Amino acid sequence: MISTLISLVLVFVLQLLFYSWWWIILVPLVVGFMEKDSVSKAALGNGLGVFALWSGMSLYQWLNGGEIIVTRVAEVMGAGSGIVLVLATGLIGFLVAGIAGYAGFSLRKVVIKEYQVS
Repeated sequence: MISTLISLVLVFVLQLLFYSWWWIILVPLVVGFMEKDSVSKAALGNGLGVFALWSGMSLYQWLNGGEIIVTRVAEVMGAGSGIVLVLATGLIGFLVAGIAGYAGFSLRKVVIKEYQVS
C-alpha cells in the first residue's frame, strides 16, 4: 500500500515537472530497491500505483475535451471504444512499473546481502 502511494505521487509530480514517460521506470526501480518485505509488494505495489495514475490521467483527458482524438485512436487501433484505450494505457503502465519494481527488488538482493544473525 505504501509503495503504491509513493509510486503514484512521485511519478505524478515528476511527470508534471519534467514531462517524460520514463519516470514510470525510474521511480518504481528506486521504490522496489527500498522494499524489504517481498517481491510481490515491490512489483504489484508499483504497478498498481502507475496503473491508477496513467488510467486516471487518460480518463481525465478523455472526459475533458479529448473524446474526439481518443475515439479516433481507439478506432484506428481496433479497440472499439475509448474506455478500452484508457484501460490499455493503464495496463502498459502497470506492466512497465511492475517489471521495474521487480528489478529494483532483485537488485537489492544482489547488491545488499542481508545476513541473519542467529
